[in-house]
Amino acid sequence: MALAAHTASVWGHAHDDTLLRRLLDTAEGSYDPLVSVRAAGRARFDYLACAAAGAREAPAALGPAGRAAFGDLDDIHWPSMTHLGAIVWATAELAGAGDERLWLAAHMGYEIGGRLGLALGSEHRRYWHATATAGTVAAAVTAAFCVGADPVRAAAHALSVAGGSILCILEYTDTRVLHRDHAVASGLRCAELAELSAAEDSLEHPRGFIAATGGDVARLDGPRPRTVLEEVSFRRHATSGFNQAAVDVASEFASIDVEAQTGEILLDVPDATAALAGIGNPRTAREAWWSCQHAVAATLLGRDLAVCPVDDSAVSGLRARIRLRGGSPVTRLTLGGRMVERDRADSLSDADLVAKWRRLAPDIDPPLEMLA
Repeated sequence: MALAAHTASVWGHAHDDTLLRRLLDTAEGSYDPLVSVRAAGRARFDYLACAAAGAREAPAALGPAGRAAFGDLDDIHWPSMTHLGAIVWATAELAGAGDERLWLAAHMGYEIGGRLGLALGSEHRRYWHATATAGTVAAAVTAAFCVGADPVRAAAHALSVAGGSILCILEYTDTRVLHRDHAVASGLRCAELAELSAAEDSLEHPRGFIAATGGDVARLDGPRPRTVLEEVSFRRHATSGFNQAAVDVASEFASIDVEAQTGEILLDVPDATAALAGIGNPRTAREAWWSCQHAVAATLLGRDLAVCPVDDSAVSGLRARIRLRGGSPVTRLTLGGRMVERDRADSLSDADLVAKWRRLAPDIDPPLEMLA
């Protein structure tokens, strides 16, 4: 049943043809059980592995989304630069979704969050953390589909209450995990109170969400080649998401004695990586986690990123030889007359996801049925 007819039949009214309604209709229309359930199973598997690790390491007061994101290894949708998994799956858990509702609810949460993040774009991310803003709407839609509430009003409420400063990323603070918890709590509340009226033209209104926070409504509801769930990437390496492709290319140089090489090592990266991860001389473990140069140097030397200290003298010496340059559409490493590049980080196979699970949750058997 189309969303407009569904809402009218369940709630006894039909809304105007707003952009929000069209966005929800488009998202629901892209749901294909044969494809979406498989992609969602992989995403849920990765979330549970990250959540198990977070349960051991994070403060007890953090909620499930914050715990799953605590180790900074939760999934990422690169086109919109949002981390939706911890938010969507924690919301579904707290809403009590059974399998009959779970997969469509998860698909809708990812699809709305990713499409909204794409529409918001870099102009929004200059001041706002899109995982928090788009993620709050994703949580509201996920919860609405889990409990059978009106998703249009839930999303409209969420557009009105969403927020989150980008400073948590620019200053590398833990507020980023609170953003995920806040998105879940707000989204659940928006779905619980979806019977209340809401500004359903919040997307296109000249004083609405996108007008106020940046973005372009024209990017919202057009056709896309794949769903957001199909595009989601899972992080393999113990370093910032911005560095995953750089570690992949550095791994290609494993057979080279880098310490015997002389001269500059050229590392070309996208602008976002250069701006947020271009830390040539990290002084703390947190800065080392974010530093692209540290990740590449440690990988070239065969170090384990999960335990490589920031003051490792060999790593520090190699970091100093890396010249990082932004503005590249790909990640490219040039060393010893050889060049290797990646458009983005390597995809994780099912076996890779299982290996990640065993690393993060060695005392828990992985639910392999989710990958079937």
